[in-house]
Amino acid sequence: MRFIPFACAALMLLSTHALADDSSATLGTGGLVLQKTDKIALVSEDLYLSPTGIRISYRFRNLTNADYATTIAFPMPAFPGGGSNSTTVVPDPANDNFMKFKTVVDGQSVPSQLEQRAFLVADGQPDKEITDKLKALHLSLVPTAEATEATINRLSNAQRKELVDAGIFDAGEGDYTGQPATLYPLWTLRSKYWRQQIFPKGKDMIVEQSYVPVVGSQSTLSLGSPDMDSDQLKHYSDTFCTDETFLKAARSLHKKLDDANPTVQAFEQYLSYVITSGGNWAGPIADFKLIVDKGDPKTLVSFCGDGVKKISPTQFELDIKNYAPKRDIDVLLLRTMPVQ
Repeated sequence: MRFIPFACAALMLLSTHALADDSSATLGTGGLVLQKTDKIALVSEDLYLSPTGIRISYRFRNLTNADYATTIAFPMPAFPGGGSNSTTVVPDPANDNFMKFKTVVDGQSVPSQLEQRAFLVADGQPDKEITDKLKALHLSLVPTAEATEATINRLSNAQRKELVDAGIFDAGEGDYTGQPATLYPLWTLRSKYWRQQIFPKGKDMIVEQSYVPVVGSQSTLSLGSPDMDSDQLKHYSDTFCTDETFLKAARSLHKKLDDANPTVQAFEQYLSYVITSGGNWAGPIADFKLIVDKGDPKTLVSFCGDGVKKISPTQFELDIKNYAPKRDIDVLLLRTMPVQ
């Protein structure tokens, strides 16, 4: 497995009044408006990534001689609906807080506000926001059938057909005339959690975040297939830093699946952590530690980083001093299970 440097830190610092509103000046493609501050330093960040849970602990320091009020925002990875073919695993598919996001400040649980925006995303075309359209129909912005089904069933046949014809929902196979049926969202949800925070003078503050990630997956194994072309291989290399050693292992696994009587099933999972929209504090992250836990010793894992150490049969650790964010973290997992 090859590792190259990546950036870290998902928290963003905003000026106190820099929240998005309904004006065209602030509610742009970035949603919440970010502003840098030289008053708060990120002294350390400990980040734990696994398919079953993500935990982050930050130590912030107020560099001034007075209390400083600001807004902290935490961007979540984009959540594509995927339609009827989606294999995305959602922790709580009917809840706005579908990733069970929690925040603790200096040992005390604190509430966070949630900004959600829905977009239709297509290759080669600008993203089209449909947040207001969905809200006008009282539809949840969470792109799962569990979150939207009850409201969809209350709409008229004409309204349902219009949503399918517009590419907002997928009706599955066959011609759809608007009759009651399970419809599957096709939009992509972009979410940010945020809250007002006071950083006291002369004191470090510990901020802890935790959530259950939305783990992308596909039911088969693509990497390692002899049919993969150079563009597909480049995508894996650019995103997950898969090298020849990892490819050799993936090809070996793929051959096992082609046996007349295979003993294992294999599939891919994708875990992402948004970090590049951070970096609004004073200076780099003084002390950063990352642990990636693949969960099962038999799972193959690849992600980008430099100086990674294996610290257990399932965990990989990276320590960086004075680090500045440059890219998001994307983790590829090739998982196996016995054939039933």
